[in-house]
Amino acid sequence: MRNGTRWGKAAVLAITVMAASAVPAAAPGAPRRADRDTHEGRGLERAHQRLHQHELRATTGPSPQKARTTREITARPAAAKNFKVLGHEKLPGPTPNGDVLVYDHGGDVGTHAYVGTWSFPCSGTGVKIIDVNDPRNPEMVALAGTRKGISNEDMVVRHYAGRDVMAIGVQACGEEGAQGVRLVDVTDPSHPQQFSFFRTPGGVHELDMVKRRDGRVLALLALPFVEFGNTYFGTDSGGEFRIVDVTDPTAPVELAEWGMIEDSSAKIFGGNDELSSSFQGLGNFAAHFAHSVRGANRGKTAYVSYWDGGVLKFDIGNPSSPQLLARTSYRNNADGDAHSMTPYRAGGKRYIFQNDEDFSPLATPTVTTGATGNMKYPGVQMPWAPTLLSGGAGLLSGRTFDAGEGCSKGDYAGARDRVVLVDVVDPFYVGVIPNWSVPCNVGRQVLLAARAGARAVVLNLVSPDDAFIFEPNEERLDDIQRDAVGMPIVMVSNIDDMAAKIRRAGGAVRIEVETEVPSWGFLRVYREDTARDRNGDGIAEYRQVGHFSDLNHVRGENETPPGDWSIHNTEIHGDRAYAAWYSQGIVALDLTSPAHPQKAGHFVPPPSCALRPLFGFCGAEVWGVAVDHSSGLIYASDMGSGLWIVKPTGAAASTR
Repeated sequence: MRNGTRWGKAAVLAITVMAASAVPAAAPGAPRRADRDTHEGRGLERAHQRLHQHELRATTGPSPQKARTTREITARPAAAKNFKVLGHEKLPGPTPNGDVLVYDHGGDVGTHAYVGTWSFPCSGTGVKIIDVNDPRNPEMVALAGTRKGISNEDMVVRHYAGRDVMAIGVQACGEEGAQGVRLVDVTDPSHPQQFSFFRTPGGVHELDMVKRRDGRVLALLALPFVEFGNTYFGTDSGGEFRIVDVTDPTAPVELAEWGMIEDSSAKIFGGNDELSSSFQGLGNFAAHFAHSVRGANRGKTAYVSYWDGGVLKFDIGNPSSPQLLARTSYRNNADGDAHSMTPYRAGGKRYIFQNDEDFSPLATPTVTTGATGNMKYPGVQMPWAPTLLSGGAGLLSGRTFDAGEGCSKGDYAGARDRVVLVDVVDPFYVGVIPNWSVPCNVGRQVLLAARAGARAVVLNLVSPDDAFIFEPNEERLDDIQRDAVGMPIVMVSNIDDMAAKIRRAGGAVRIEVETEVPSWGFLRVYREDTARDRNGDGIAEYRQVGHFSDLNHVRGENETPPGDWSIHNTEIHGDRAYAAWYSQGIVALDLTSPAHPQKAGHFVPPPSCALRPLFGFCGAEVWGVAVDHSSGLIYASDMGSGLWIVKPTGAAASTR
């Protein structure tokens, strides 16, 4: 899911989800169904509107940094090092392909691959089922879960009760869409039959299904942004991590729900305030929401990827009462975006391989001041500014000038050669928080600062949330491009109290802005024996012990060629990891030293133009990766070109 310098996937997802109404499961003491549906629908619509506003900006923004997304990419054949292509099935469109899994049904049925479908054009294609018993000649044999107005990105298959059962995460992407989990009998994968459909408030984005030794089968679900509606629209829809008993696939029963806002004391990394709003967090898309869930330890453990909250580890030994044990952590200058994870065990140690799906390579700044000691306050740059900061320390320093509300020319008298501090009110909450209003547009404030000769502008976002990117009125953009050259624009959040401390200090205060190296999303490695509570919120944090980002265009470039250079999903086989890395294809990693993965090979499908109208370029877009552990074969789902079956060779093949 989500934000990109092309950011088109999530932008379209947001547009279509906004049109859908949530269809929640009933709860004791809840308001009338029609009222509850209306409030839940408004909450989800508003949350996805924020997502859409942020993501669409990277494709349509006025700055030259965004113009590259409309250029064509040079056609090229498939590229492979230490991989051999065995088979390819060009799956039918027009809906882009989603995740992939491979499952051996045994007997005469044998091995089949399952490929999900993602959102636009919201055709309800469902899950594509492919016979891969002959990996050189894969053949699509069926569709499952087809229904207009839904997106079916993720699925999992397990054998129990004498049947092969597939659980599909269902999200609405149109007015007729339903939301929840679809359970399907795929014992005969060429003739799938529905067992049941379990409705949830909000859609199920990613999920897992675990079989326990006690005979119970649990579906573990991630429901993004449900808590936003609870916070601002008065709904009581519960949390975003759900545990559902699907032992009887015809009659699922919810056992537990958990939300990071309602059910934890977690502090925001980089801010140390307790989490209270879904759009608090780090980097260019600050947010806390449940994105993905993965089971482990025979159904006694669940890992929930919670975006800027890190990956949360739960004890679900009692599935009716999940207990948070620890989570991965971020530094103040990170972009967050914990999308998914893979557990790994080596040398008696447990590791978390965390995929950060970050589509915004714009360097993230941190701000220090003479009034706040050594505290580094996280912020964001405005990509529509004609001058951007790029990696390195000490890029911007000076003395502050406090323009306060900054709506009139007189507020900037004396601002020449100073770093202007000005309050900007978050326009997102107009109509959400009672009596919330915006005194003047950010474009006017920036132009007044520029025309007063300011050296730079630090916008202090007055909001319940952390800093995020939003644009001035369109008519101001051309003026800003002309008049604000050489004036970087950085935003921090009022909830972090930096501006308040500067103002209490009085007079001109020294201020310094430094930026992290520009980066797309990459792989982070955490070790579970490092857990301790480092920020005093009562939750242990795992320490990062390594990472992998050593690929072209992933780090160090504010402007990158057309394509998506972020990691997405990773699977592990023996001592090798295989990462689906969008335009990088499949990347093989040697895990001999788990904290220091080394590239061992790659496979990049030939560029497809099938999604050019949606993404603006022709190229590889590998969403998912699956491993057949019996054969060692790798299955890759490309959003445009379909299913690829490849064999790792040489250094890319596991040694055990």
